Amino acid sequence: MITCKKCGSTNRTKVKRKTRAGEYYMTSRCRDCHNKYTKESGLMAKWQQSNKEHLREYQRDYYKDKYKGRNGVYSKRLKQRTLPNEDKKNIAEFYSNCPSGHEVDHIVPLNGKNVSGLHTIGNLQYLPIKDNRIKSNKY
Repeated sequence: MITCKKCGSTNRTKVKRKTRAGEYYMTSRCRDCHNKYTKESGLMAKWQQSNKEHLREYQRDYYKDKYKGRNGVYSKRLKQRTLPNEDKKNIAEFYSNCPSGHEVDHIVPLNGKNVSGLHTIGNLQYLPIKDNRIKSNKY
């Protein structure tokens, strides 16, 4: 039996963990000690705070080309959903006049499950941030 390096317990020590690369490894701590070490001490949060630039660089590199195709399709779709005669200055002004604590929301979502709306001034509204996140992509 394997004993935990922290508490000496043999309870639940054979715990498989998965790395970001998808490889599995066996831990040297029991599950309780591992959870206590990472969550209660805030070790991961402290590391993330002290290595913000490293994490941003890693994320930029990781996501650089990952969603290129999807984002291109989305931008084409947005262009198609904007009426050609729509005054783009009015839309830009609507966005710039958004009150603090609110976000601009499409009443009928652009990419809804059952219905898709247009990117026009009549389809925009101001919603508090919390309500907009709850509404998400729903009508």
